[in-house]
Amino acid sequence: MTPELAAALESLSLNQKVAVDWGEGAAIVLAGPGVGKTTVLTARIARILDSSRNRNFRTLALTFTTKAGDEMRTRVERLVPGLTDPTLIGTFHAFCAQVLRQHGSHLGIRPDFGVYDQDSDREELLRDALREATAKGEPVEERDVRWLKAIDQLRSNLIGPAKAASRFHDQSDGERAARVYTIYEAALRDRNIMDFNGMILDTCRLAHQVPAVAARIRQSYPYWLIDEFQDTSPAQYRLVRFLAGSDFKNVFVVADDDQIIYQWAGASYRQILVFREQFSPSLIQLVENRRCPPDVVRAANSLIAHNAERTPGKALLLATRADDCPAISQRVFATDVDEASGIAVEIAAAGAGSWGRTAVLARTRAILEPVLKALRAEGVKAAIATRRDRFISPQFTWLQACLEQALRPSDRHVFTMMVDAANRIAPMECDPALLAAEAEAAGRSFLEQWALAAQGCSEPEAQRLADFGLRLVQSRGAWRTVMKEALVWLPGTVDSSEGVVTDAEDDKAAWETALRAIRAEKGGEPELEELLQGLALRPKEPPPDPEAVALLTVHAAKGLEFDHVYLVGLAETVLPSWQSLQPKARPAELEEERRNCFVAITRTKECLVISRSESYRGWRKTASRFLTEMGLTGANGA
Repeated sequence: MTPELAAALESLSLNQKVAVDWGEGAAIVLAGPGVGKTTVLTARIARILDSSRNRNFRTLALTFTTKAGDEMRTRVERLVPGLTDPTLIGTFHAFCAQVLRQHGSHLGIRPDFGVYDQDSDREELLRDALREATAKGEPVEERDVRWLKAIDQLRSNLIGPAKAASRFHDQSDGERAARVYTIYEAALRDRNIMDFNGMILDTCRLAHQVPAVAARIRQSYPYWLIDEFQDTSPAQYRLVRFLAGSDFKNVFVVADDDQIIYQWAGASYRQILVFREQFSPSLIQLVENRRCPPDVVRAANSLIAHNAERTPGKALLLATRADDCPAISQRVFATDVDEASGIAVEIAAAGAGSWGRTAVLARTRAILEPVLKALRAEGVKAAIATRRDRFISPQFTWLQACLEQALRPSDRHVFTMMVDAANRIAPMECDPALLAAEAEAAGRSFLEQWALAAQGCSEPEAQRLADFGLRLVQSRGAWRTVMKEALVWLPGTVDSSEGVVTDAEDDKAAWETALRAIRAEKGGEPELEELLQGLALRPKEPPPDPEAVALLTVHAAKGLEFDHVYLVGLAETVLPSWQSLQPKARPAELEEERRNCFVAITRTKECLVISRSESYRGWRKTASRFLTEMGLTGANGA
């Protein structure tokens, strides 16, 4: 056993040790905020790896986000250096991508499939397919692209085209939607493309139609761990059931029913109930909060006790910190403008040294934007955390599309993206439709035809881009060298003022961050299809500025912690939301709003400031009911 692992095991509480040492059979760990669930998961993985050095099997750990997976992998590597190769730590989609690369041929899926992660790309694909179907005389039209959202809902519930029509109240609507669904799936297969719902659906199909694949996964991965189980969608849970079959029970899940804040994506308290019914797991509770000050723990317990959808007999969080100094304060302002200004002045006065350890949280981005403006007016470095799902500079849009063209040379959509991006990098006016027609007439690939056209341009940037393209045409195996050189050269094609960070530089940082994670996930250098699939499955924003105040929605803040937390907008119809307070609203909607508040306040390590305004956008607002439920009404000026 490594000294690092021995020290980690020694530092565990009694309940944490029970979880880490869990052997065979199903278990569910109810782990509230700040109780060290990531510590437990990583220590458990490390213990399994350390105790089975001479055994030939792998450990499967599924996470909700790529960031969580990256952190877990890094921690495990620290505890047992060199032993992480037999472990797959990643998201459900990353796991499905690997399964489909290895076994998708049973369903006609080629391993070098592309991944469309943008609705606009999928809509364009379906629109093209509908045009082709119309030209062949099928009873559809281009505007039937409107059925894509309904198709997404069907796919997320693992309903294929054959059973789609029966899910509609209107028979004609159901038949039309099923027809469009069939066309969409055929277009995906024809173009060798996957989308997110399709990756889960096709892996379920694979497990159902080819039981040997599921059996091999159970044999290869005798230990399964699932993080943030409460956030799994119904399709993700059914995937687990398909792969586990009727006998496999070695599933270890970590969940917190008090932190279910993704109901819109299918997360549900019922998922936990179904798991307990179908797997009969042992229950382990982790309640010792090591993050928050005692009065934050008390407020959190008092708040969440008002929810009905909780595990019966669930224990309260237990504050473990000895300091019992007041850590919660409140601010009340006349208007939302005053609130934003007041919070900004307070943060500015605290000094730059604390900004990187400070977060401003709100239910919606609309509440955060005035705060960001006020912070910048006070000279405070700050940014709203925003997930980016694609590169925004033409330089790195071009690089990704160019590599995609090397892999899938007949993909017209990607080709158009590549040509348009190249036209923005260099002063060219290439027409992608004309180039595609010329390529087909000349018997060349799209990429080669474009590269020859760009080569004839007098601009040095165009010629360098053409050189990269021609090298890929001559040998797809040159992609690593091309990528390495392009990463260095592309940011220099941007005109920028001295000291100003450009979109290309941000994209380069995001690309390199993703590349490191993809290498770590694979345990070595990825193949081109693995790189591109990995890029599609990962966010594209650059690493956050460690010296800036972080502004986040509550959903974006989940899983994070900060020394100083400002929770703004704690007023009725703001948090909780207007929708959750309507007479016809389901009780579950208000319960989710309460969990949002619970998640927000438990991000706190040192001090929590709760603020509200008496009016937002000119509308009078009363104090949030959650203040009373936390036992805070009347304190500090509220």
